[in-house]
Amino acid sequence: MKRQLPIALLLGLSATICYSQVKINAQAGTGLTGITKNENYNANFGYRFGFGVEFPINRTWSLQTGLHFLRKNYSVDDSSLIQNSAEGGGTYLFYEKIKSKINATYVQLPIKIAAYLPLNTNCGLQFSTGTYIAYGIAGKTKTEIWRHSKLDDGEFITQDYSAEYTSSWRDTFDKNYGSKKLDIGLSIGADFKYKFLFIGVGAEYGFLPISKKFPKDLFGGQFNENQPVVSPHNIGIEFHVGFCFDTGKR
Repeated sequence: MKRQLPIALLLGLSATICYSQVKINAQAGTGLTGITKNENYNANFGYRFGFGVEFPINRTWSLQTGLHFLRKNYSVDDSSLIQNSAEGGGTYLFYEKIKSKINATYVQLPIKIAAYLPLNTNCGLQFSTGTYIAYGIAGKTKTEIWRHSKLDDGEFITQDYSAEYTSSWRDTFDKNYGSKKLDIGLSIGADFKYKFLFIGVGAEYGFLPISKKFPKDLFGGQFNENQPVVSPHNIGIEFHVGFCFDTGKR
């Protein structure tokens, strides 16, 4: 009897979902994506597109999943000036500028539960929450660094001490120095639905760090050998539009 009860519940849930209208939707959108804990990288606009599948449980609750493709971007374009006293008088001026852009493309599987609140027979609000599983499939990281040192004697002479420029490209998900490909996180959203059209907003936060050795401050590495490292997470907010259609009738 104890073994038959879970089986009966599972069959009942399966029958409810199969009996309901399965809804398929196509959607696309844009939004701001960034990372936490780092002091330099700023959120940039990214994009997403894909399809979703919704399994109604009853008139209010439903299960949602699908397959989405996401492009996440974040960048830094900043400079720093550090002054140190020189032996024999004067001041060393250390100028450093860093320009870097990281982009990453993920394929993402959302798994969410949603609640629909009708406003009238044609429209309503739907709120959803759950998790997502994402895997990085492509991406590039470009970094440019300018360093310039001068000696200022405090009177009339400013002497160039050194100048350096470096530029590098690498894969964002490089096995040795890149970000981790797997990301699992929290996803919440809200949509306004009108007949077969919908528009909405969502937010995501990654539970897994993209790296365990990411510099907290990009400008600290030249003058501090014990530069602190952090484990940043993906974070973002997105806006989307789409349309849905039913696969059958009840």
